This record gives sequence, C-alpha cells and structure tokens, in this order.
Amino acid sequence: MRHRIKGRKLKRPTPHRILLLRTLANDLIKNEKLKTTDSKAKELKRYIERIINIAKKYDPQNTKSPQSMNSSRMVFSLLQNEETTKKVLTELAQKYKQINGGFVRIIKIGNREGDNAPVSVISFV
Repeated sequence: MRHRIKGRKLKRPTPHRILLLRTLANDLIKNEKLKTTDSKAKELKRYIERIINIAKKYDPQNTKSPQSMNSSRMVFSLLQNEETTKKVLTELAQKYKQINGGFVRIIKIGNREGDNAPVSVISFV
C-alpha cells in the first residue's frame, strides 16, 4: 500500500535520484524548456516549485538580511550551481513574486520511439 508516501522513486537509489533531479533542475533553469519522461517531469515540477518558493523570499535590495541570506543558501544547496542559483534569485524569483504557484507547465507530447516511454516537455509559464 502507498498510504502517505510522497514522490516517486524513479527506479533509482536515493543519492542517484537526488542528483538526477538536481541535474534536470539546472538544465531546466538554463534552457527554460526540457524534454523528458512524464514521471521525471512530474517530480521535477515539485522540485522546481519548491526552489522558486524559497527564492521568492530573497530581497535583492537587502542581501545582508538573515532571510535573504538563508534563502540564497537554501537555493544553492538544492542546485549546487552558482550560475543557475543567481538566475533563480535575480530573474525567476522576481518574475513570479506575485504568483502563489504554478510556475512550471508540463505538456505531454506522446511516446518515445525506442522504448515507448511517455514523453513530455516541461517549461516555465
């Protein structure tokens, strides 16, 4: 039974799954569009929306405040990449400051030819 179990395991051990989500998140932030399987896209959506909600607490005018420092450190710990962290804090968080959720859109595009896996495109709204 799957009572009260959040998320998908994606048939990977925990460290591999964390690295996979981190890599997909960095690629999505850099390119703003990504083509992947449906289950990976659904998990990535949860991961990205959490990152953006944390980044929305960042204040570019007052970077020395404890809340701004904490949010920037949290975003960096989830992404482990300075370039994408800076983009999330300066561009994406400010763009979605007034929106409560739904920063990412998943569009299903059919099945992959080799293994018939369901594929979708994930992008920012």
